[in-house]
Amino acid sequence: MAEEVDRLRAEEGEYVLAQGGTDFCRSLVRADLVDEYRLVVLPVALGVGDGIFSGLPDELDLELVSSTVFEGGAKADVYRPRR
Repeated sequence: MAEEVDRLRAEEGEYVLAQGGTDFCRSLVRADLVDEYRLVVLPVALGVGDGIFSGLPDELDLELVSSTVFEGGAKADVYRPRR
């Protein structure tokens, strides 16, 4: 997977956007293949579910780059790993 991500990064364009289920996201995080996290928080409490950061062997040191609050209460945060 790391080789494929590196190949995509080398192509012309602005960025590579990865979308998928929790297991796919976790695999990218564990392999240190994420340059930026764009997380959206919706004002809804579900009470169950797995997070993309659960079960990681180490803590992630993330820097908040931007935060936007939308009408209705949703919030979008952009984080980048400190390396």
